[in-house]
Amino acid sequence: MPTTGGSGEGHAVPVIRPDPSAWTVTCTACAHAEAPEGIVGRSFPAEVPGCVHLDLGRAGVLPPLDVGDGEERQAWVGHADWTWTGRIDVPAEVLGGGAVELCLDSVDTVADVELNGVPVGACASQFVPWRFDVRGAVRAGENVLVVRVRAPVPCVRAEEARLGPRPVNGDWTPYPFIRKSACNFGWDWGPRVPTSGIPGDVRIECWSAARIESVRPLVDACDAERARVSVHVDVVRMPDAPRDGVFVRCELRRPPRAPGEERDRARDRDRGARTMSSTVPVGDDGRACATFEFERPERWWPRGFGRQPLHAVRVDLVDAGGRPIPGAGAREVRRIGLRSCALDVSADADGERFAFLVNGVRVPVTGANWIPASPFPVAGRDDATAERLLELAVAANLNMLRVWGGGIHEPDAFYDRCDELGLLVWQDFMFACATYPEDAPMPALVEREARAQVARCSAHPSIVLWCGGNEDVLAWQSWGFRERLAPGQSWGRHYWLELLPRVCAELDPSRPYWPESPWSGSLDVHANDPDRGDRHTWDLKLAGQRSMVPRFTSEFGHQSPPTFASLREAIGEDALVIGSPALARRQRAWGGDEVQYAPFLAANFPAPADFASWLWQAHLLQARAMRTMIAWTRANPGRSGGSLFWQLNDVWTGHSWSVVDAKLRPKPSWHAVRQAARPRLVAIEPVGPAGQGVAGGDGVAGSLRVVLVNDAPSAWNAPVEVRRVDVHGRVLASAVRKVRVPPRGIDASLDPAELVGPPADPSSEAWSAEVPSAEDHLEGVPDGGHVRNRAWWWFAPEVSQPRVSPGFSVRVERRHDAWWADVTARTLVREAWVEPEGDWVECTPNLLTLMPGERSSVQVRMRADGAPAPTVRVHCF
Repeated sequence: MPTTGGSGEGHAVPVIRPDPSAWTVTCTACAHAEAPEGIVGRSFPAEVPGCVHLDLGRAGVLPPLDVGDGEERQAWVGHADWTWTGRIDVPAEVLGGGAVELCLDSVDTVADVELNGVPVGACASQFVPWRFDVRGAVRAGENVLVVRVRAPVPCVRAEEARLGPRPVNGDWTPYPFIRKSACNFGWDWGPRVPTSGIPGDVRIECWSAARIESVRPLVDACDAERARVSVHVDVVRMPDAPRDGVFVRCELRRPPRAPGEERDRARDRDRGARTMSSTVPVGDDGRACATFEFERPERWWPRGFGRQPLHAVRVDLVDAGGRPIPGAGAREVRRIGLRSCALDVSADADGERFAFLVNGVRVPVTGANWIPASPFPVAGRDDATAERLLELAVAANLNMLRVWGGGIHEPDAFYDRCDELGLLVWQDFMFACATYPEDAPMPALVEREARAQVARCSAHPSIVLWCGGNEDVLAWQSWGFRERLAPGQSWGRHYWLELLPRVCAELDPSRPYWPESPWSGSLDVHANDPDRGDRHTWDLKLAGQRSMVPRFTSEFGHQSPPTFASLREAIGEDALVIGSPALARRQRAWGGDEVQYAPFLAANFPAPADFASWLWQAHLLQARAMRTMIAWTRANPGRSGGSLFWQLNDVWTGHSWSVVDAKLRPKPSWHAVRQAARPRLVAIEPVGPAGQGVAGGDGVAGSLRVVLVNDAPSAWNAPVEVRRVDVHGRVLASAVRKVRVPPRGIDASLDPAELVGPPADPSSEAWSAEVPSAEDHLEGVPDGGHVRNRAWWWFAPEVSQPRVSPGFSVRVERRHDAWWADVTARTLVREAWVEPEGDWVECTPNLLTLMPGERSSVQVRMRADGAPAPTVRVHCF
């Protein structure tokens, strides 16, 4: 039966969806040698939204991707053509002579669409919604919808043959020849799973006068005194509909009071009516714009800077008398936040800045790169996973996520939640690590995609940057791509420097556009210039990251395996040995373990005794790399605008740079990020002359300072205790100094060498600096996870230190309806990783360094309610 549903609060005209239980998918062709016998012609029950891998998994044809050799056993799927068949019951009363449109929010990817045997349209991009006029095919009663999807791998190869090969990253299928998620074809952190499907909503919409195509509420100006919002509405009319007499009525409603907020009548009077309304005519070009002005606006702020009030915008189509137009698809509701955003790329003595401004305030960024939440993104299916990942991002004290250009434009639920949480979003367009053809039909597809995505996402206050793509210019400049192109062959420059900035300027001038990442302002300047623009810092590792302070570090990272529990679930207990072939098959990075792990492990740690020790050391390398770079960029705010590490999340249980593995278990590096990103940070860093907090120190004792970073809005009166300690935890010298750090400022005045002296034996001594946790508590602001705000500087790596056996005890007990592991140190316990046996989901705080006599309580949460007391193991130095 018809329903009223869709975007916002719904449509005022019928929206008819297929019977969800009637979908089937059929393999219609497959030439791959490893395809199951008899697969061609077989049909299976299907779910829509969905994809064929999920359907085949439910049917028992495919094993789980993330278990054993699941990836190898599905390699044939991307070489097969698939046909989806569904049934839609259309009541006769809705077929009254108006428009009848078949709407598919996303089709993956190249497909032909039929209704009742009549061809009605073709699809050629995963990233755009498709809408087809089906008046010549629809009938009252049952309708048969058929979507024939071409195999993605042969499709890509055919376009490559037509247009000529072009350089592309890795040895993956040449994804630039199709507008589809690039990482679906494989990446250096994920599996090769080119899929097909209908991952978006499917429906028939009926309307007879006009409908709303898009609503773009843009914040034109916003400061503490006033704000102006322009609500741009694009309207589509029936060809025979009158050109006049159609109006847009916009209502803008102020947000409700925050929980616990008392009503302030005087403030409410100053801010005006709670609901504002404006009715404007729709022009001959189908456009209308209503403008609202506010006094003393309730502004939206990034997390850590204030609240995130969201205003509701409702749009209706009405006639000249304000009455709803009969037969119009007439209502849409969006939420907006009143804020300004800008990118400061002005010149300074070092080159050019790269800093984000929200409401005119500079926001020091600590964030992460985001990849799709699943190898098979499907509308609605991954919302819970994304919600958990966003919770973990917030708990790790992050304030920005970069939606990377090799994945997907995320669903509305992702951006909605970022709006609510105050998480800023750097939004890439979907280009990554390749040269892209500019031959037809690609430019038209890219422009259609850009227009659809900018219109869809422009209301979200969390999005503060449109970016053309990822590492395409860098690859052209530095990876030999320019030299490998045939003479005159296009490579994508037109998209990033002409088409995309034109579309963004037209549809959303309220946000900055940045051509690529990395980018230094011109094709004539190397994209990774550290003195201007953003930089991908993959050429520096661990302590070497301190040799440079880029203006903004939009990628850096260090690889690690998944957690022990996740590996055991994916490849089995027998495969958990050093050098395991099963684990090696899940290593996709350049050079394998010999490049990603071996030299760093050998330079830092004694040889591991077993696989669990090797795994912990590999995790510890990543944790230290995250901690080092985040603290280093935060200690240098005069030059650095912030950092985004690679990467927050994962799609399968393999080697990657994620800090949360595919089973949503935080790795040790997540805890290191949480500690390094806390609003008030104690660090020990090399500094330049007079403690300026800029790069130049060589890391020796004379150039080190205690650096206090205060990103809080209030001053920090910090009693800093500096110690010189040996590997046993004996305090050899100590001093306490009181330091006042201004709001959103830093202090690098304390010289540990002056306070406690240089190490007498650099192979066995360290400096520590600590501010008691009670002195840096911020009401309502997450901290480092109840981990002491303490920094360490060891003068030699563990491999060069005396061998010491750490002494500690662990007691597990149930308190406050949760399991707790209490770790008590008898000696110095360094970077202890507490991990339970079994199916755990949370173990925090973690990655603990304890002085003799100190205790830390670690909450252990198992997946199953009522699980018995977990057994925990502890790795530490």
